[in-house]
Amino acid sequence: MKNAARPLFKTRIRSMEPRDFAFVRSLAAEFSTFTVPSEYVLWFFTQFHPEYCQVLEQESGDLRGYLLAMPTSNPGNGIAIWQVAATTPNHPFALEYFAAYLRDLADRTGATSILFTTRQESLASLRLIRSLAKQFFDCDVVQLNSVPSGQGEYEFRLSIGAAGSGNENRKKMDRA
Repeated sequence: MKNAARPLFKTRIRSMEPRDFAFVRSLAAEFSTFTVPSEYVLWFFTQFHPEYCQVLEQESGDLRGYLLAMPTSNPGNGIAIWQVAATTPNHPFALEYFAAYLRDLADRTGATSILFTTRQESLASLRLIRSLAKQFFDCDVVQLNSVPSGQGEYEFRLSIGAAGSGNENRKKMDRA
C-alpha cells in the first residue's frame, strides 16, 4: 500500500548549500528525464544565483525537495526552472511550497514570466502545474516549442506580469 501524502508541517525553504549537493544529486538520479548535476554545476548555480537555488527542509533537518532555477535574459525579467524535485509521497505539497516561493521571488525581482520544460504526456504533472499557476499566479500555462534535445520535452511559460510576446507558436494548454 502506498504511503498517503501528508502536508509538510514545520518546513522551510532555504538557500542551497554545498552540504545539500549529495541530496540533490541523489534525488535527481531518481528521475529518468533529469540530468544529475555535477557538484561543480551545483556550486555554480548556488554561487551566482543563490536566490534561485533552494531546498525544502523539515524542522528535523531532513531535506524534501529542491529548486534549481536562474534568471533569464531572453525573455528579459523571467525565471527559468531547470529542475524542481521532491521526495515521495509529499511531491504535491513540496511543489506548492516552491510555487509560493517562486511567487515571492517573482515579486522581489520583477519577473514577468516563468519558463520550464516537461513532457507533454505528463498529464498529472501538467494538471498540478496548471492548478498551481492559477492559485499562485492567476495565469494559464502556455506551451511554446519542443526542446531540440530529442527527449520529447516541450517548453512552457507562465506569463505572470506583462502581456506575452505574441509568439505564434504558442498554444494554451486547455486540456491535460
